[in-house]
Amino acid sequence: MAKNLFITGKPASGKTTLIREAILPHIGRCGGFYTEEILEGSQRAGFLLKTLDGKEGVLAKKGMSSEIKLNKYGIDVNVLENLGVAALKDAIANKEIIVIDEVGSMEIFSDAFRKALLECLSSQKRVIASIRHNSQPFTDEVKRMDNTAMLYLSRENYVEVKSAVKEWLNNGDE
Repeated sequence: MAKNLFITGKPASGKTTLIREAILPHIGRCGGFYTEEILEGSQRAGFLLKTLDGKEGVLAKKGMSSEIKLNKYGIDVNVLENLGVAALKDAIANKEIIVIDEVGSMEIFSDAFRKALLECLSSQKRVIASIRHNSQPFTDEVKRMDNTAMLYLSRENYVEVKSAVKEWLNNGDE
């Protein structure tokens, strides 16, 4: 069984939901972060970054003033580095399982995030992460790392992938 488990899939396939549901029974052993949509009505307006120890900040938002932009979103790299990267470093030091949701287009703008991600993946700790599906040089390299498995999530196979993730989480208990 691979030490690092990546879940990939198209946007809105349920990657974040699956990770949050699957880690719940193991939450005390987990550290890291996940992202959550900011909705205005039924429209996505941005993303919050939430650490597993309860901190949060606005990672990206439509119209946000920022030197770093991705499509219509301004990105606050300080939130990623001060909350997300800090949570990853804490997880390496103090937790059994590192949760990273997600390794995507916004996150890879940060050198500190990319470095922390590689530290997590090469550490002795198990890592569960969601990663962008589309090709991009850095994420493609990460997907090919040793001791890493990839699961493709779709709405049709959600139950099967969730079962595989739960099995991966539980196998670390042996």
